[in-house]
Parts: sequence; structure tokens; C-alpha cells
Amino acid sequence: MQKCSLHPARYRGLQRVTHPGLHAHAHVAVHFEVHSPRVPQELNRLYGRLKATSLEDLGGAATSTLISQMAARARQVLRHTERVALNSETGKNYFSFRGTEQSRPINVELYVDAEREIERLLRLFREGFAGGRPEQIVRATYSIAYSVFAAHDVHEVGRKASATFFEILIGHLVSRTIGVAPRRKVVIPESGADLPTDFIFDPGPRSRKIHLPIKTSTRERAVQAWVHQLILERIFGADEYLGILVVASETKRDARTGQVTEICVPGQLQMFQSRVTKMTRIYYLDPPRPYLELATAHPLVDIRPFGEALGELQELLRAR
Repeated sequence: MQKCSLHPARYRGLQRVTHPGLHAHAHVAVHFEVHSPRVPQELNRLYGRLKATSLEDLGGAATSTLISQMAARARQVLRHTERVALNSETGKNYFSFRGTEQSRPINVELYVDAEREIERLLRLFREGFAGGRPEQIVRATYSIAYSVFAAHDVHEVGRKASATFFEILIGHLVSRTIGVAPRRKVVIPESGADLPTDFIFDPGPRSRKIHLPIKTSTRERAVQAWVHQLILERIFGADEYLGILVVASETKRDARTGQVTEICVPGQLQMFQSRVTKMTRIYYLDPPRPYLELATAHPLVDIRPFGEALGELQELLRAR
């Protein structure tokens, strides 16, 4: 049986977060978070190029290529670190990389080690996962994300850079899958004022729209996704925007013992779903089992593995 650390419900207030997923005509300043002199220069350079390129065309081939190059360069960085096996209370196996610092936990079953396999999966990723199976999609996405996370972690880069990379990665996949560039604001009909939001994908007047918050974990400001969704529903109606939250994992490594746990607050998610508003789907790269069980609980919170996401998006957009 999988164990899960249950923490009391806690959250912080709504906070505006600047993000690179804007239309090409938007004029924004690009600020790079990677300042550590210990970060290999090439990885730093690729990150800066990725942020600038994703502003112009989040779903484009150039963004896909830069994501692949960042993952490959991160894996080269990690070859010069120590691999550390971790004890786990989750029923899953984890390890981490150790350099100047130790990385966050990495799921053994989801992270691809073999070079030939990762090359095939990166090629499939650059092709938009055309014909890809759910397990290929999640293992490729997880391996890309956690290669970069770990390379940042072992060189003491702040987690903001990893969170931004993850937003670009997931935003790119969704944009490429549905063929729509996102925006980061909506116009309030009554006043014409702009309201900052998470990624918004709008395929056109006859289709539903997607509100896509993206997080490396929900431990901080989890309520933010539900509050943004509620605001959209109060302005545009309950059926116009689908709330789809994508999360990497909820793992945490005890710095003293090395033990891995998953910080789970199922009651909090159910409260948000029943008392704030409904998120249509929550997708995890590495889903905690207690969260997957919420898909058959009451109140229902439909949490699924990320490998199912790309195949469902078009159907969700059509459903009314």
C-alpha cells in the first residue's frame, strides 16, 4: 500500500505570476533567473534562448528543439554528479543526483536512463508525440523536466527557473497539440480592462476554451488555480472555460534522513472542488496514489496521469 504524508490544509492568497507564454506582438522584458556561476554556461545560454523563443512561438518547432537541447545538455551536466538511491514511503522507487547540492527526488520508473531510448523519446517529442503511447508521452515529458530540474538543483539554481522551464514545456505540448497559441490575459467585457491569467487557449468562437495553470507541485498556493477558474466563470459563465491543472509531483526528500514522502492534502483538493469551483482535470507526471483515488471519491476530483492528457484535449474542447 502506498503511504502518503497528509498535511493540514494550508494555502496562500492569490498572486500574479509573470510568464513567457504571450503572443508574438506582446512587448515584455525577458528576465533570466539563472545567475549561479556554477551553472554550466551552455545550459544557461539555452535557457535564455528558450525563454525568448517561447515568447514568439510557444508551440513552434524552434521551442521544441530548444527544450530538447536543454534536456540533452542537462543530462551531460548530470554525468559529472553522484547518483544516490533514496528510501521511500510511497511504494515507488526514487533516486537523486548529488553535486554541490542534492537534487529533488526522481522516480526510477519514469526517468529514462538509457541514451538510445531517450534519443528516441526526444525525437518523438519534437514530432509532437504523433502516434505516441501514453506511457511514452509521460516518460519523455518526465525525463525532460527532471533532467533540467536536477541540473538546476545540483548547481543551486533557484527553483523559479525550473518552474518557468516546466511551464514552457507543458505549455508547448498543449499549444502544439491543439494548434493554438495561448495568451496570458482576458478582456473583461463590461470595462474592456485586461485581467492577467494563467495560460488561456482559445480555439475560436464555437469551441470551449482551456484555462491551464501549471505547477511543479501544489504545496504552495494550490488554491490559486481554483480561484483563477472561479473568476473566469463569474465573468464568462460556467461552461466557457475548462480548468485543466498540470502538476509534476508532490514528492519531498527529508534532508536529514533522505526519506522520500509525498505531501498529499486530498481533503483540501476536495474542498476546493466542492466549495470554490470545479477543475475539469488535474494531470500529474508522477501522481500520488491517494490523489488518483479522488477520481472515484465524493466529491470527485478527476486526477489522471499526464500521459492521458494530450489524447483527451480535443475531445474536452468539443464536449458541452
